[in-house]
This record gives sequence, structure tokens and C-alpha cells, in this order.
Amino acid sequence: MTRHLTRWAGALTALAVLPALLALAPGSTSASGADDRLAAMAPRPLIWERDFGDPSVVFDGTKWFGAATGFRGRGSDSANDWGIWNPTGDLLNAKPAWAKYAGVWGPDLERGPAGWLAYYTMPSRGLPHAQDRCIGVATAPSVDETFTPVSDRPLVCPDYSATEPASDPVGGRAGLPRRGVIDPSSFIAPDGRRFLLYRTQGTPSTIRMIRLNPAGTGTFGTSRELIRDVGVLENPVMVQHGDWYYLITSRGDYGDCRYRTIWRRSHFRHKDWQGTRGHALVNRRNSGVCGPGGADYVEATTSHANRLFFHGWVCKGTNLPCYQSYQGGKDFEDVGKRALYAARLRWTKNGPVLSAFVQGPEPVPPPPSPTPTPTPTVTPTTPPPTSPTSPPPTSPTTSTTTTSPTTSPTTTSTIPIPIP
Repeated sequence: MTRHLTRWAGALTALAVLPALLALAPGSTSASGADDRLAAMAPRPLIWERDFGDPSVVFDGTKWFGAATGFRGRGSDSANDWGIWNPTGDLLNAKPAWAKYAGVWGPDLERGPAGWLAYYTMPSRGLPHAQDRCIGVATAPSVDETFTPVSDRPLVCPDYSATEPASDPVGGRAGLPRRGVIDPSSFIAPDGRRFLLYRTQGTPSTIRMIRLNPAGTGTFGTSRELIRDVGVLENPVMVQHGDWYYLITSRGDYGDCRYRTIWRRSHFRHKDWQGTRGHALVNRRNSGVCGPGGADYVEATTSHANRLFFHGWVCKGTNLPCYQSYQGGKDFEDVGKRALYAARLRWTKNGPVLSAFVQGPEPVPPPPSPTPTPTPTVTPTTPPPTSPTSPPPTSPTTSTTTTSPTTSPTTTSTIPIPIP
């Protein structure tokens, strides 16, 4: 989606030097050597202590707010995008009646005509797979409050689900698997009309668009397919800049470091997307980030102050990239987390490019271990020597007499000595 800011500030690292760093780095035939060089050039993430995948980020004029995948959706806020992001709790205050359970994927925040809107996905009854989903919408008076689902029926859901009929039943699915829908993303045209983009699950995958009502809580007409891909194409974000419409998407397996963010463009909002070339915007090679995807675009009101927020994998307990697979049935949060990153985006006649990364806060070092309190110890002592119990022998003619010792054994008191 396109979002508008009123100011821009942040710590930045220029991107122009990154290809040169790769070219000048010492040669290495080992994968670990290449990984080390990539990790060294990666920016510091904004959020890394907790998982923050598929981010949606907005600025309300005072603070930054973010929402991400998680139970009822995860929320965070920050006074500065490069500062400390504090968790704010659940995005939604309830599970809608149409959902099986409250696990949210890829929420999307947008300012509404009266308050704020949150588009989200939850698993729905009647769909073939456990994680097949439908799209709902929720509202809140302000973005820092929890959102309340609008309806007992979904906004977008295939007509073969067991829920109440959705506003958009996802018609015209010829050649697609019977799956759900994910990755809602709002787009507001210059004339104020609202649209919603989303992805159909399974492969081939498609990106679709439908017009919304002025409130953003219902639909007009039917959705149409913008583009179809034999693989995974997801997380659509539409931006209008100049005479072009731009479509920013993620490509590939989100659990792989080769997952990446690409863009394409068309002169028309609803057509001529199929067959357009996808251009790299952020990937592992030009960022050092493992699997940079799930991107969200925030447009500033001043020149060259646009931002791209995206997630990438970091090793558990660190803010450093972790170049491994996060699939295979294992609990990925036991291995790594999806951190939140940000970059400054600049428009050129040839399309968008990243000009600098926003550097997140330095990790807070752990407090020093307390010095243990010394334990007093008693040092044993050896009694001093005493007189022999028998006198030395005398001449043979002298009788031997037994005498008492000349001194008594001495007891010594010890002073406790601290052990360093």
C-alpha cells in the first residue's frame, strides 16, 4: 500500500558501496567465507528480539506503528523508525465468527475515512488445507488501539468455503487450486477510490484486485486477476508514481534466504501486468539479509523520504543474518526469527532503487555478572613443636627419669581470608 508521512529522520547506511564491497572482498571458495562477507554488510534490524514477519508499517504523524504475523496479529510502535520498537500487544481484540482460530498472517494497516482499518487473514472452515485462509477487515478509532472485526462474514473468501458468503467470492479461478487467499494490501487511487490486492494460495499463484467501498469495509463489483505465476508470487503492494503503476511483490519460498523482493510496472492499474519483467529491489546479494521479503512501502510528503520496510531471517538470540533453511517441519522460531528492516527508497526514471538502509539500534549488552560474595574459610594450623616427651639418654651409670613436657601444646586462632 501507499502511506504518507509528514517527516523523515533516521540513521542511514549508503547502499552504493555494497556491490563494491563484494567485489573487493578477499576471494573465498568456502560458503562460510561468502556468508561472513554478506553478514558483515547487512544492516541492523529495527526489531529482532521477537518474530515480526510480513510487516505493515504506518506513521500517524506522531509515532510509527507496525503490525505483523502472529496470534491476533502482533503490534509494535516507536517514536522513530530507527529507535526502539516496543511491543503493543494483539492487533485484534477478538476472533471473528467465520475463522477457525485466531492466527493472523500478513495484516495490513490503512487510514480510513473515520479512524483506521486493519485487513488480515485467518484460517476458515470448509477450505481444503488447515492453513487455507480468508480475508477480514477490522476497525479502530486510532492506530494505537486494538481493532474490532467488522462482520461475522469475511471480506474475501472463495465460494466453496463453509463460511457465510464473502463480499468477494473470488470468481474466475480457472486453472487454480482450490485454496484460500492471503496477503491483503490496500491501495488508494489519486481520486480517493479504494482497492484491495491479495494473493490466491497454492501454485500457480495469482495477484488479484477488487474495488472497496468508501469506508473500506465492503467491496464493489468482482475481483480481477492482475498477474499469474507458476511459482510463488505474494505480498503485493501497489504504488502510483508519475505515469506508472508499480507492483512490488515477494518471490520464492519465504523460508529460504533466496526469497526476495521484486518490482514491475504498467501504465494501467488493472491490466498489462502479465508478461512484464520483474526487477530486483532487495535480495540477499544487495543487502546481506537472509530472505528479504514481505515488503511494505511508505511514501513521504517530502522528496526522497520514501521507505521500504521488509523482514529477513536472523539467528535466534542475535540481530545477525542466519543463512539456512527455515522449513522442513521444524519450529523455525527455535532456530531464527524474522526481523524488521527498513531502507530509504528513491524513484528514478527506470524505477525504484534503494539508496540507504535505516540502521536499527545497537543490541543492548547483557549486564555484567555479579561478583560472588566471598565465603569465609577456616585454615587449619599445625601446632608448634613442643619439648620431647623423654629426655635425651644419659650415661649408662645414670638412671633414666621420666619428666613432663616443658610446654603445653598451643592453639592458634585463624582470621578468615577472602578468596579472590
